Amino acid sequence: MDYFAGFFIGVGAPIFSISIALENYPMPADIGDIDNPTWRFVVVRAVTFGVIINAVLFFTAINFEKDRVARGILLSCLPSVAAVVLFQFILS
Repeated sequence: MDYFAGFFIGVGAPIFSISIALENYPMPADIGDIDNPTWRFVVVRAVTFGVIINAVLFFTAINFEKDRVARGILLSCLPSVAAVVLFQFILS
């Protein structure tokens, strides 16, 4: 049960960061298609901010000796890391 709680907490961080990015950067619809470097910049910034939030949550869970929650948070970072690699290195 703790794994799922950590996973859902970890999934919430990138969703929160995407909402923050949409407030601070232009809307992806205004930028144009996915080939535009500005669109990739906004997406990579949003996902990276989510991973940073997850890192803080991970180390906080470790500090409170909630190892299973920390593992769930770490597991939820894998799609975010894959997205950063995709947008930064493969689609470049």
